[in-house]
Amino acid sequence: REVRATSKQEDLMMEATGSTNKPMHIIERGTEGASLRSMEGGLVGTVVGHYSASQTVFSSDGRLLACILQSVVEIYDTSKYSLLRSIPVPGTVAVHFSGAASYLVVCQKANFSGAKDGKNLSVWELSTGVMVFSCFQRTFNKNDWPTLQFSSDETVACRVVSNEVHFFCPSDLNPKLKRLRISDVFSVKLSPGKQSKLVAFVPELRGQPGNVQLYNLPSFQDDGVLESEPLARKSFFRVQEVEFKWADNGAAVLIHGSSEIDATNQSYYGESSLHFLRADGSFDCKVPLDKHGPVHEAAWSPRNDEFIVVYGFMPAKATIFSSDRCEPRYQLGAGPYNAVRWNPFGRFVCLAGFGNLPGDMVFFDRKADGKYKVIGSARASCSVSAEWSPDGRSLMTATTSPRLNVDNGFKLWRYNGELLQHVEREKLFEAKWQPSNKSAYTDRPISAGSVRRDISGFGNCDESGSKKTTPYRPPHATSGSGNFSLAKAAPGEKGPGKYRLPDTAAKSTSLEGSHHGPPGSHFVSSSTGKSAAKNARKRAAARAKKNSGP
Repeated sequence: REVRATSKQEDLMMEATGSTNKPMHIIERGTEGASLRSMEGGLVGTVVGHYSASQTVFSSDGRLLACILQSVVEIYDTSKYSLLRSIPVPGTVAVHFSGAASYLVVCQKANFSGAKDGKNLSVWELSTGVMVFSCFQRTFNKNDWPTLQFSSDETVACRVVSNEVHFFCPSDLNPKLKRLRISDVFSVKLSPGKQSKLVAFVPELRGQPGNVQLYNLPSFQDDGVLESEPLARKSFFRVQEVEFKWADNGAAVLIHGSSEIDATNQSYYGESSLHFLRADGSFDCKVPLDKHGPVHEAAWSPRNDEFIVVYGFMPAKATIFSSDRCEPRYQLGAGPYNAVRWNPFGRFVCLAGFGNLPGDMVFFDRKADGKYKVIGSARASCSVSAEWSPDGRSLMTATTSPRLNVDNGFKLWRYNGELLQHVEREKLFEAKWQPSNKSAYTDRPISAGSVRRDISGFGNCDESGSKKTTPYRPPHATSGSGNFSLAKAAPGEKGPGKYRLPDTAAKSTSLEGSHHGPPGSHFVSSSTGKSAAKNARKRAAARAKKNSGP
């Protein structure tokens, strides 16, 4: 069942998306398979392709679609909606396209129903359908996939083995092998861009701190084992796993470290940290976060000049840092947030709170002077995923199974938080946009009159994005009414503005606004009021009389 937007919203969406750009598509997968649907007038339209699949994976440019079945992986050309190649790989767990979609990396189950000969990790050349490389992969971790990585230009491929990183030339994967010796290496990540770098993580072992090391890629002129000094090394304790987040141009990387145990006993879910490292090794630091608590998410702007970090105990803070020296430059406020989504051009950004949070979303517009303005808010309850469209004008949130088995479906939101369309499904396993090259669309500012006027208390909106009307409640009655929430920010912390250091002096000298008492209570300062001043004068006069003596 589909709930479409009003005629006014349809007109706004058609104006926003335009008619000169490349058509967009979404793919949704349910119990009957996957369906590729076109976008018509900014809304979900007709089905243009139907595929049988238990998983679907697009290439980075959206040109190819891989559909995983029980015994084969089928490759489709999305421009013609035709089958391009069928690869016989039973028991496939995951697939990944190389940067230019020339190769497909396949991981199979390492048992009788999968790769029977034991070599469950393979690389296939899509132009010929020939397997060009295979090996045994002991374990599969979704967070570390793909375990065999390609550089953006497909000139280098690499994978981690015991105490080494193996490098291959994709044109000849087997004979030309270069090995980089890194003791106890656990995971690596190749940087995007023309001159790729390698960052490697070594966990904490035998009392030694864990560390991240940065390397140049080796040359293929000489074979053998290479032991070279890293360009940079960053060490830290209490980090068991890391997630590397490279900037799109490969100039810097964010290192999101996490541990299952919090040594300070402040969080049941462990502790996390965030570090910054430039690709040339000239600068590294710990990202200066001014609030205690976990690092919920960090995301680079597609413009590569800044990144956003959502951090701290609820209400979490969102701060923008520069990409050159990792300095805080702007803050987006505090609230019930744990996710951030940039649009493909870095113009619009959405702060949201999913999972165990109510699903509040706030939309910002980046101005030419680097400031951010709130342009709308909404609530997408029970959302599992959120993704911007390739043209950067709408956001899709989805509620999918098995994470949630009720209220499945997806919603389309305008860049200012207006609900455009709600598509309901009995059972939905995934819903996502078909990727596209950024050059296929143009970056355009917000349309005239698009700024929402009901955002003074953003986050206080219903499913449609309209302002909720609530009855008046006196301040003394809110503490027992169920409206109190630790995720709600103070009025002075909600809105965006230039970064300001925490005013610790004011917090230590004033009890006004303190949260150490019962919810809804207000402390009275002893230094204010007429009675306090009168008593102070009496005490001063008594001290003066006592000191003067007889």
